[in-house]
Amino acid sequence: MGHLRAFVVTLLALDALVVVVGTYLLPPDPFAQLVLVGPLLLLAPVVAWWLVYRDGFERVQALVESDGGGR
Repeated sequence: MGHLRAFVVTLLALDALVVVVGTYLLPPDPFAQLVLVGPLLLLAPVVAWWLVYRDGFERVQALVESDGGGR
């Protein structure tokens, strides 16, 4: 049950991020937003699945820690 909750929360966060970033970066034309934000919203479940079920969060954290350790 823990993985399902993490997946749903991650998916909602990614969807919100896509919509907010798309709103600020794209023109207010609905067609342009649909063309550019639509595919990203379809890709969000794949990214959320990778982050939660394929240990993506741990991999990202390891990359961040390895970059910060050399300073």
